[in-house]
Amino acid sequence: VYNKLACPQLEVRHVHKLYDAIAPQWDRTRYKGWPRVDDFITSVCRSNAPSPLIADLGCGNGKYMHHNNGLVIGCDISLQLVKICRIKGFDAQVGDALNAPYRSNAFDAAISIAVLHHLSTKTRRLAALRELIRVLRPGGRGLVYAWAFEQGEMNGDKGARKFPAQDVFVPFHFRLQSHSQQMDGVQAASFVKDKNSLVFQRYCHVYKRGELQSLLIEAAKSMKSENVEDGDIAGNQCTSSTATIRVEETYYDMSNWCVRFQKVSSAR
Repeated sequence: VYNKLACPQLEVRHVHKLYDAIAPQWDRTRYKGWPRVDDFITSVCRSNAPSPLIADLGCGNGKYMHHNNGLVIGCDISLQLVKICRIKGFDAQVGDALNAPYRSNAFDAAISIAVLHHLSTKTRRLAALRELIRVLRPGGRGLVYAWAFEQGEMNGDKGARKFPAQDVFVPFHFRLQSHSQQMDGVQAASFVKDKNSLVFQRYCHVYKRGELQSLLIEAAKSMKSENVEDGDIAGNQCTSSTATIRVEETYYDMSNWCVRFQKVSSAR
């Protein structure tokens, strides 16, 4: 029986195995969180004192798990990145963001940062967004970031890339510590001798303006809802017989399209 949510080999080879292989260098070079994501977590901590519960679905090396005024729990598909989180003292588990190992309606906030662009089908993207909504309590707030197709077109956009299509491979240069270093389970596309580095190809689906918000609302509408009052579907709110969310803001930041939202009703 074909399972639409089964992980394609494309993601296994060019996302999962890749991040396990590059985890140490990834941690050395991606250690600082983006300011607006940190600001979001800080605002959640202030409005849900004394100690809000926050889920980071796709936590990577844990760069958003350091907030002392809240309990941030994370999961990631990469065992090696989760090991790095635990070395840092963070509460992280190996888990799939499409089937998060957390209870429904439990978290004051949930984030998905730079995860959704590594999912290769619309079905899997919707499943990840449904999980983000599911774990939030009614009144809880969510934040999603995913790479933008329109990079370089915004004022102040630094380090922008130009993409020939929405589904692309993006090179990552992994500098070897020695000439004899071996990379288990993942094949590099090329070797750059003068830099002693391997070049890996990361799969990415980059999002066009409005696509991420539309996908989030579609995910919410597809969920079963409990105790939802009837209402009109108007503007940025989806209600009635569907799980209810209210989009608070859609914006562009750090070469990503971003959506901040609030969960209004209980959903499962």
